[in-house]
Order: sequence, then C-alpha cells, then structure tokens
Amino acid sequence: MDYTVQPYGHQAWLVSFKHSGFSKLLCLNILRLAEIFRRHYPDWTEIVPAYDSLLLQPSRELPQGDFPAILTDVMSNFTPQTHIEPPEKIIHIPVHYGGADGPDIDHVAHTAQLSTEEVIARHCAEPYLVCLMGFIPGFAFMSETDPRLHIPRKDTPRASVPAGSVGLAGWQTGIYGLTSPGGWQIIGRTPLTLFDPHRETPFLLKAGDWIRFTPQSAPKGASC
Repeated sequence: MDYTVQPYGHQAWLVSFKHSGFSKLLCLNILRLAEIFRRHYPDWTEIVPAYDSLLLQPSRELPQGDFPAILTDVMSNFTPQTHIEPPEKIIHIPVHYGGADGPDIDHVAHTAQLSTEEVIARHCAEPYLVCLMGFIPGFAFMSETDPRLHIPRKDTPRASVPAGSVGLAGWQTGIYGLTSPGGWQIIGRTPLTLFDPHRETPFLLKAGDWIRFTPQSAPKGASC
C-alpha cells in the first residue's frame, strides 16, 4: 500500500493511498487501518476513513516527528487484506423506488438504456460496503454500483432532497441522512431514519457496514 502523508490543518495528517480509480479492497484496508488506530490510540480525536485516504488527528500536541514514526510503525506491522470475504452481517435497507420518492429513476433508465425494472434490479443485486460518512450527518457513501448505472449528477442541484433519499452520482450510490440540497440522481427513498441525534445510537450506519437495498414494492422483473 503506497501512500503519501501531508499536514491537514492544525495537528492533523492526511494519509493518501496511491490507486487508480475506486478499489473496494483498498477501502476495506483503510477501514482496517482506522480500526487499528482507534484500538491502539484511543485518545485521538479524529480518525476518518475515506475512499482512498485516512485523516488522523491526535487529541494532544505531538512532538515533531512523532506522527511519521507512529505511522511507519503501524504500516510496517500491517498485513493488507488481499481478497474480499463475504460479509458476516448485511443490513437490509428497504427502498421505495420511483414515483415521488424516486423522481429521477426514469431519467436514469433512459440514460442507461434500461427499463425502470432493470435499474431497480441492478441497483439492489449486490451488497454494498459503506466506505465513508459525510457530507451531512448520516450521509452514507457506498462502494461502486453496477457499471450500467454510472450516471452523472444533475447539472443543477435541487434546493431540498428529503432525508432517506437514495441517489446515484457517477459510479457512486448513497443515502441522504438529512433533508439537504443535493445534486444526486434520486431513484428511491428509504423510510429508515439514518440520523437521529436523540437516539442512543444517532447513526444507523457507519463506515465498514455492509448493506443491501431491498425494494418495498418491486415491479415485475425487479426482484433482488
């Protein structure tokens, strides 16, 4: 795992891993590294995995040179995973596709030269890895979707996308955790609440979870 390190604000570092395009395997290894830092450096305030990077920030000032030494030690003892194992647990996310909940599904079907039923079937055919959380509380960025569903985001973002909306943007699929402006192509919506600050566990999903979309009322030919 080739990587570079650069300062990222005050007392934070961004570890960027060299890779061309999206790699689910790289994502899994970054998540494993994040867990190592959480386990062995519990006083660090920020440990944020992403598609090809890991943001690290300790809760205290580190003497110059300490972080590179820590990172070198962690990486020298880290054995990257070389294959993707079947997930032990899959969280099922019910989705109502199309209609008012999925206003862009017809556009996606037309652009991909698929039927609406085929879009749904392809979208829910395989489990997805939750690779990172952001840009709003509860927003879950997933691993790559079916190649036929690689659809550019909207030219003009909507002023308001309802919480729970499931969208496509380029090769990604994701779920909006809150009502927010957004430019993703919305193909459905889940009734589940992804973020509730009053809940004992505010976030329904976290990076490293595996999920599978399940149509609530699948049209003929859209079973998964």
